[in-house]
Amino acid sequence: MVDAHAVPAAAVLDRLGVDASAGLTAADAARRLADGGPNELQRPRPVSLLAAFVDAATEPFVILLAVAGGLAVALGEVRDGLLVLLGLIPIVGADVVTTFRGERALEELRKAAAPRAHVRRDGAVVERLARDLVPGDIVLLRVGDVVPADLRLIRCEALSLDRSVLTGESLPEPGRVEPDPAEASVTDRHSIAFAGTAVVLGRGEGVVVATGAATELGRIAGTLGELERGRSPLQRELDRLVRILLVVAIGLIAITMGLGFLRGATPGEAVLAGVAAAIAAIPEEPPVLLAVILGLGAYRLLKKGVLVRRLSAQETLGAIDLIVTDKTGTLTENRLALAAVLTPGGEIVDPAARRALVATAYRAEDDAWVTDTAVPRGSFTRAIALAFGEEGPPRLDRVELVSSRPPDDLRPYASTVARRDGATEELALGAPEAVLELAGSGAATQPWRELVDASAGAGRRLLLLAGRRDGAPWQPRAVFAFTDTLRPGVAEALRTATEAGIQTIVVTGDHPTTAATIARAAGLSLGRVVTGPELATMSDGEVRSALAELSVVARVTPEQKLRLVEAARTSDRTVAVTGDGVNDAPALQRADVGVAMGSGSAVAREAADLVLGDDSFATLMDGLREGRRIVANVQKGLVFLTSTHVALLGYILIATLVGFGQPLLPIQILWLELFIDLSASVAFEREPIEPDAMLRRPRPRHVPLLTRPLLARVALAGGVTAVAALVLVLLRDGGEDHARWLAFNVLVLGQVMRAYANRSLTAPITSLGPNRFLALTCLAVVAIQLAIPYVPPLAEAFRATTLSATEMTAIVAIAVAPAIVAEIVRRARHTTWVA
Repeated sequence: MVDAHAVPAAAVLDRLGVDASAGLTAADAARRLADGGPNELQRPRPVSLLAAFVDAATEPFVILLAVAGGLAVALGEVRDGLLVLLGLIPIVGADVVTTFRGERALEELRKAAAPRAHVRRDGAVVERLARDLVPGDIVLLRVGDVVPADLRLIRCEALSLDRSVLTGESLPEPGRVEPDPAEASVTDRHSIAFAGTAVVLGRGEGVVVATGAATELGRIAGTLGELERGRSPLQRELDRLVRILLVVAIGLIAITMGLGFLRGATPGEAVLAGVAAAIAAIPEEPPVLLAVILGLGAYRLLKKGVLVRRLSAQETLGAIDLIVTDKTGTLTENRLALAAVLTPGGEIVDPAARRALVATAYRAEDDAWVTDTAVPRGSFTRAIALAFGEEGPPRLDRVELVSSRPPDDLRPYASTVARRDGATEELALGAPEAVLELAGSGAATQPWRELVDASAGAGRRLLLLAGRRDGAPWQPRAVFAFTDTLRPGVAEALRTATEAGIQTIVVTGDHPTTAATIARAAGLSLGRVVTGPELATMSDGEVRSALAELSVVARVTPEQKLRLVEAARTSDRTVAVTGDGVNDAPALQRADVGVAMGSGSAVAREAADLVLGDDSFATLMDGLREGRRIVANVQKGLVFLTSTHVALLGYILIATLVGFGQPLLPIQILWLELFIDLSASVAFEREPIEPDAMLRRPRPRHVPLLTRPLLARVALAGGVTAVAALVLVLLRDGGEDHARWLAFNVLVLGQVMRAYANRSLTAPITSLGPNRFLALTCLAVVAIQLAIPYVPPLAEAFRATTLSATEMTAIVAIAVAPAIVAEIVRRARHTTWVA
């Protein structure tokens, strides 16, 4: 019922054809359930094994390698082709396994007891599964209940609702029976108890006006299917590399086939030579490198309490330059805490005086006297009780209680009457304006009114305590200021984000003053503070222009939060969005990285890329730090692999041009590509984060990992090795096998040195910590290479020959020289250089 909030409750009941005192009949409820369906959101379709396999197998690199391997097999290069095709198995398998691991972990997060509700049917109150509710059902609400459907309130007794999961408003909001204005936004509709919100105070009744997808929660969840996530920066980087390599492969095929025809080779031989050269041009390692680094990175994050639902989100974290963060439940604990006890004379800081006033306020709460521990306390009562610390609140003897009354619409304050110290003590705690009326409007209450007015703008919820003894006049005692407390580590995390060049914008459904107060308390440098209605009046261009100045956006709707994310992305920003509520889900899905809280709504978790098990904003910064390490290590791995292939292909090409019929044997190429490259590149995953990684500005999303200057240096480093290998071969003594073995050793040892020398592209190697795994890998490769000539089966397969001391010295010099040059340049000029 679209306008249920704007019409009287009686009219809503009449439209739905239900008597509030009796509720629906069982037969009527069954009919409506059959017509409208169950009261639940549509569950996402589970990812099938076939779909996961197809998604992994259609990656551009996988397709390219499959085509090359298939062609090689078809044209007779069976061994090379099969090895390439077999190499696809771990690539595709890793992607499928990680997808299913994430889905299984999310399924565990979904598991919970089926929600239930107290419903009036056939004149009796019964308990029913929430999924069985239908429009017209009369639902009874009490403290601790989660509202099971959208309800038009028809009775309220001091009813307060925590609506943060939907609106972002951190403090409880009162419910009321009176209609709201027709144009009221969701955040201002107090006659509706929305599905997913929680009762924190009082009691009430409501009639179901919407269920399932028709609820406000369902409407937001339904928008998620309309959004499509783009490819991550590294995926786009690999796509770009594929396009480059396609051009290189086509060029190599043309050159090799052309030279073959010119030298009298048959068409079949020429085509096979061209396909072999193309296979050598396609580095099959980058997808494996990416899968290994992201997979192990996800495992590291999982141990820290971060579930990675999409592996690509990790590398995107390294490029984040804007965090759009929810306030409630993300920066704060979504739990009221007593912030201050105030009087016109100032804040009460003396521990004994403060404790005495807090104890009095506790006695004023109606539900503080309840002895049944199974009955949940209201949020203000819990906050007052927590203010006593480890000692806990005083024990109240119910024998002393004469009467008590909870707040309601007419009396928005709790009141108690109790016998204390031989007198009758009357206490009232609640809305300051209402409590001050008890004390009259004379000059004695004027300082208290001024105190309330002055404190109201601090973004805190205020309660006034007043009391009297034996019928004397009411006297105000103290103003209690409550706030939603910051999570531990938030201030430090925000400071880290600022130092890393990451802008943070707090986006919330709260009042702007409340939001600004929390942001300031967290250490966020306040820039421009705007509200959702202000945002609605701005054009898309104005939103993009104002983006860099924004620090707080308050009173937003889900659509406005999504619009802010869209504006950031169209401004070439890389955006992370944090949140835990249903209202956060569209923005979470549209962001480059969506980060949900583990304790948040299922809808938010489904939309997110990462789920923080401990709900800590500080853990997000651990993820950002890990993301930067991952991106840096992927970049180092890609530089190493690309430079290795440049050296290999450069040598094959120039050796072919000068007349060598077979510069390298197939088994030698496979050793280089499938064993040495993989073992060394996987070792880059162990590379620790560089010391200044979180002091650098994020890499812009349009800047590739392998920039043109970097590619030029990669080509230079690989080209130098290729030319040096050819020169050494031309100056050799011995036959063709010896020449081939000389060149192969130059390429292998050069690759080993390149792997270790490129552990950092900007800092000297001597300034880095150890990477023992990489060091052991490099030593193992050298040891195997030296042993091959002395192991007969290997020597025969590789056609290896023994090398003289002079040749060994020349090989070492050629391999070490680029690393020495790179170390000198990085140390002297503090610039990027490739060995």
